[in-house]
Amino acid sequence: MRGDQVTDKNLCMAMLNHLKWDAVCLTNKILECSDQSLRQDYINVLDRTFAEQKSLYDLANQHGWHQPMMANQNLVSQVQSDVQKLSSEQQQSMSTIHQQAQYQGIQNQQAGYQNQQSYSPVFYNQQQQSGGSFQQNY
Repeated sequence: MRGDQVTDKNLCMAMLNHLKWDAVCLTNKILECSDQSLRQDYINVLDRTFAEQKSLYDLANQHGWHQPMMANQNLVSQVQSDVQKLSSEQQQSMSTIHQQAQYQGIQNQQAGYQNQQSYSPVFYNQQQQSGGSFQQNY
């Protein structure tokens, strides 16, 4: 048997690798897409890609073509703990960013209001003429 022959195993493994690459590309498209409808379409295609990859993986595993190594349970627990910690840090970071954005928005609104008052020549002159209290001259 030659190494360049197309076998079920070679075809299955090539398709698995292709589906993994598709998932990576679709994920990037989803993360960079600003149109919500198009984003949802990409998400739907990604879901189907995951389902196809799982079916193909099960077939490869059933035939013994792809047998994953079993992970050490201590390592699995450590990774789960790290993922939970990362998720918590990400939530805290997003909360901080949201609070800063709200504060900045409030500051920008106040600055805009102050700029309207300070750059209005009529308002400034009227305050000067009346000794600081607002007096409107018609």
